[in-house]
Amino acid sequence: AHAIFAPKKIAKSGDQTDQTMKLQVNNAVTRFFQPAFIYRNAVIPSVLLLLYSALSVAVLWILVPDPHSVNSVFSFVFVWVSIALILVFLLAHWLARFTVTAVKHDVPAHVADVSGYLLVAMLPMASIAQYLIANREIIGVVDLIVILTIFLIISVGLVVIIPWLLGRYSSPRLLVSVAHAYVFTVFNMATISSSQSWYGEGNIFIQLTFFAIVLIVTWFLLRLNDKRDLTFVVVVFVVGYLALAFMTENSGPVSEPVVEAAAENRLAVAVEGKQPRSTPNIYLLVYDAYVPNEIMLSYGIDNSDQEKFLAEQGFTLYPHAYSVAASSLATMNRVLNISNTSRQSLGVNGDGTVQHFLRSLDYRTAGLFKTNYFFRFNGPLYDYYTPHNIAFPVHQSLIARILMGEFRFDIDLAAIEHTEYVQAKREVFANPGEDPLFVYTHSLVPGHSQDSGACLPDETQLFEEKLRRANSEMRQDVETLIASDPDSIIIVAGDHGPYLTKNCYRLTHYSASEIDRLDIQDRFGTFLAIRWPEEDYSQYDRITVLQDVFPAVFAWMYRDEALLDLRIEPVTIDGYLPEGVYVRDGVIVGGPDDGQPLFLSNAPIR
Repeated sequence: AHAIFAPKKIAKSGDQTDQTMKLQVNNAVTRFFQPAFIYRNAVIPSVLLLLYSALSVAVLWILVPDPHSVNSVFSFVFVWVSIALILVFLLAHWLARFTVTAVKHDVPAHVADVSGYLLVAMLPMASIAQYLIANREIIGVVDLIVILTIFLIISVGLVVIIPWLLGRYSSPRLLVSVAHAYVFTVFNMATISSSQSWYGEGNIFIQLTFFAIVLIVTWFLLRLNDKRDLTFVVVVFVVGYLALAFMTENSGPVSEPVVEAAAENRLAVAVEGKQPRSTPNIYLLVYDAYVPNEIMLSYGIDNSDQEKFLAEQGFTLYPHAYSVAASSLATMNRVLNISNTSRQSLGVNGDGTVQHFLRSLDYRTAGLFKTNYFFRFNGPLYDYYTPHNIAFPVHQSLIARILMGEFRFDIDLAAIEHTEYVQAKREVFANPGEDPLFVYTHSLVPGHSQDSGACLPDETQLFEEKLRRANSEMRQDVETLIASDPDSIIIVAGDHGPYLTKNCYRLTHYSASEIDRLDIQDRFGTFLAIRWPEEDYSQYDRITVLQDVFPAVFAWMYRDEALLDLRIEPVTIDGYLPEGVYVRDGVIVGGPDDGQPLFLSNAPIR
């Protein structure tokens, strides 16, 4: 009997096991379709995303009213993504109420682990620290404290406090994960934009993927039972992030080792016991990214009429001049310090070697600009300057850039209208006064590319349009000066190239074999024309790089060729080219044009 009935008993036991498993699976599956579960774990997190994305759009509009920044577009898209998710989940919630058999599932009690959430809130701060490291030369103690405080408040408020307040309606751990993923993505967007060469808007697929990965990783981090494990992960991440930031900053490629700057007093030593033969007014008129016609022709632009105009006005043109650097501050600080070292707190703000020396000769100094970009390191130190609204809180600028999700060069928070800037400098030009005067003006036209690392479709056309404005402004500047101050030294120059080739920015990620003559000209080429007040200048104007201008001017003022020894070594040193490619004494080193001259045009126009 046992042998006959035993199989039936086993079969019955197997049926019960199958039924139990099916019931468990059914309960596990149906749990996700319960109205309460959908509401807590889908609707509420989506509402949180809508709140954060809408808040981001509003804050960015108030702080930087530009709808075309990476984070603005990202947040605006997320508003609609959140709304779509809310509608879908509300529909699922409504359907579940009528189509799914109600199964009571106990919601596990969840004690909010605030200390763990605070640790997670420290993760986005690593990216803020990275930005501070990258900009450490211009950040003061006050800026440092303000930036860290503001972003710490944002991170703790959005990642910890708001999810904790909403914890009664949803899973706090899920809300913290969602909140952290959003904050981490927004804080790191500038780094992502730089790596992907985004300008104005990014790739939403990449952004959503990044967001999803951070959300999943955060969810699992918060499941760590031992707080020491979470602390270890956070500390390792932050320390590793900062170490990588320092390594990146200190290992950037340079074209040639930086040449040591000569002693700061070399100019004073060179003129000791001597008196200048003449002290004319000196006007340094810089037009951003203006280059000689040889380079213009490579873009398909013929600018020869402008050069002929200057020649007819008595200017000597130097079409083979270039800068040892490839950006405004790096170039002009070296010009005004007659140095191979760019001291960002000196030079363009009026505290350079040139200005100090001219003041010792009783010169007045003036710095005329459209924005206070050139004053942001150490205030304006000119006797007269524009703009007068010189408050430039560095922390405000950095906060704006971080929240925008891209570090654009052209975000200035204190600027005057271009017409106001032009009017200010024309007033100075027309009324130079009796005492000798030095004036440095820096117009933002034609200007370079947008520095994203990717060219806009009409980049060259935009440059050509701005070039026409620059030419018109330059003609009127020159005509005004010649009419009011014909015996002055007038220097018309560019500061670097417009970056219109390859990726329209730095070329450090290219191989040396890909960098040709035009690529180098396009970064380091500079326009230069000087109107000398007398004809006896030719033995003094030995100019190879833009940084040779003031040694030549001072040599003429003293009629002393020995002052030409102040010239720096004419080698490019800025990190805009791949390692091993640079220019020395007008000759290209490295790349397919190795050993060839940087410029091929004829002798300077006299």
